[in-house]
Amino acid sequence: MKVCIVGAGVVGSYLAKRLSREGFEVAVIDVDSSKLENLSYSYDVMTVNCNALDVNCLKNVQEFDLFVVVTESDEKNLSVAILLRSLLNKEKVIIRVSNKAFSSPPVKEFLGVDVVNILSETVQAVLNQVKYPFALDVVRLEGEGIVILKLKLTTENPLAGKQIMELSEVREKLPFTIVAIEREGKTIIPSGTNFMYPNDILYIAVREEDAERLAEVLGIEYSPVKLIFVFGYSRFTEELLTQLSNLPVKVKFVCSNMEKCEEISGKFPKVDVFHGEFSDIEFLKEEGIEKADLTVSVTEDEEQNILSAVLCKKLGAKRTLALIMHPEYEGIVTSIGIDVPLIPRKLLASKVYRQLSRKKFIDIFELSEDLEIVEMEVPEKSTNKKVKDSGFCGLIVAVRKNGEVELARGNTFLEKGDKLICIKKRES
Repeated sequence: MKVCIVGAGVVGSYLAKRLSREGFEVAVIDVDSSKLENLSYSYDVMTVNCNALDVNCLKNVQEFDLFVVVTESDEKNLSVAILLRSLLNKEKVIIRVSNKAFSSPPVKEFLGVDVVNILSETVQAVLNQVKYPFALDVVRLEGEGIVILKLKLTTENPLAGKQIMELSEVREKLPFTIVAIEREGKTIIPSGTNFMYPNDILYIAVREEDAERLAEVLGIEYSPVKLIFVFGYSRFTEELLTQLSNLPVKVKFVCSNMEKCEEISGKFPKVDVFHGEFSDIEFLKEEGIEKADLTVSVTEDEEQNILSAVLCKKLGAKRTLALIMHPEYEGIVTSIGIDVPLIPRKLLASKVYRQLSRKKFIDIFELSEDLEIVEMEVPEKSTNKKVKDSGFCGLIVAVRKNGEVELARGNTFLEKGDKLICIKKRES
């Protein structure tokens, strides 16, 4: 598939690099020639130095299949999408927006394109941390009713030292599948004979309605989120506070800008608002940072977010989340103790990959750098066999039969026409 990306900023460049590595033919359009030179020098991508609002510019890439429009301007993204749809008759168009109104169903229906609201996606990632405090991360397989929870085993965890096959009785109470184990930088697609050890990271697939019970069934102790600190004002802050205000949690908002504090105080009466510096240790101690179940640093300055999260962790906060603009920093921030790096670019990238019908991606690399989740039909040689005897696809997570999705078990019977959701090693 040929993919054209409009906008060579952080988002567009990141997507171009990942898609190029996957073997897709990639073109990038931008008015800034310096950004394009950096891309073309390091990666196998076609660069087009022109303004995408010019029809003649778009004609340079009219043979491409999928268009991803990710400039920094919502209005420009919308305008380019209209040109692609109306003048070039392109059907597969994805645009990035931040304004909630632009991602409303009437607007999406009118435009006929796939609209990704990066603001809403980012806020949802925070809410997942509130809903599933026992998980490092949550990957939602949209339309399937399944989530994959990322859990880290501790020495005290009852799963540590056990073989996966020993969980068969527990799985009778609540169906789930351990789809991957991350250990010492390597990822394993497990079988029943694999052991689970302290410091392993488990990826567990479970039906979404059962996810909150999973910790209880597995004997994982955790504390529900009751107190949240939100640090800083950015385009994400108000949507985040809106959503958190509807939950049974106490929220404290801290900002160094007095004008923003007054504005937030007027809009969100349930939120405790404090004017202060993120680096003021005595202030943080006075407000009970050591009792925080979750801190969320969401300023537009990622360095400030990182420093804020590290300080809060040092002062006793249970879990810390920091908004990170550059995906390349993910490994660094986790190595210095930040629990959750929140990366809007990766959230957008996973949405884009779902449109790549050639490989039928449902989600990708949001799960793990060397694993992919793919959907495929049951091959002829595996029809009328049980999952445990099928012998392909790495690991089968779920099976869709007649429109209904069920988590796969060893004895699940595969029939012609069934669709499989599988975990596979990424091709090098």
